Amino acid sequence: MKGLARKVKSKKKDEYLFGLLASYKSNHTYIKILESEEKGLIALFLTDNPKNWSNVPEDKFSSYRELRRLEIGADKLSLKFLLPEQIVRIRGPLLNIKIPPGKVEIINSLSEGGFYILEAPVKYKQKILIGVNKILNLSPQKKYEIIEKCLAESQEL
Repeated sequence: MKGLARKVKSKKKDEYLFGLLASYKSNHTYIKILESEEKGLIALFLTDNPKNWSNVPEDKFSSYRELRRLEIGADKLSLKFLLPEQIVRIRGPLLNIKIPPGKVEIINSLSEGGFYILEAPVKYKQKILIGVNKILNLSPQKKYEIIEKCLAESQEL
């Protein structure tokens, strides 16, 4: 009986969190991962609207192939309630992915083109996939904490 009482409490807590997050339900982050075997690079893309993929310079990424969800190990490639700007601001420019900063090229066009690109050598592919899965599997509590931190930062400015 005690186990049932705990389950009911956690369900109410989650419902409360989803109620708090409800005002942010229009916020989404879409993720795409491209890999170029000939260049030996992998690129992680974030955007708040899939139509922004057309703003990405095609000449630079024409030799890249998009990884499928099964290759990434994810059920979905989008995240509700958070915008890419919030993820980048709180998790940092490397998105808490353990890659040496000198090995990464970052294109932050969130304000102009609506996309964010993190490009690294293919040898860091596994670390990028792990980092993407951590972002995609954020708990409602963590999502709300990110939103709160962003709101607090914007109020300080």
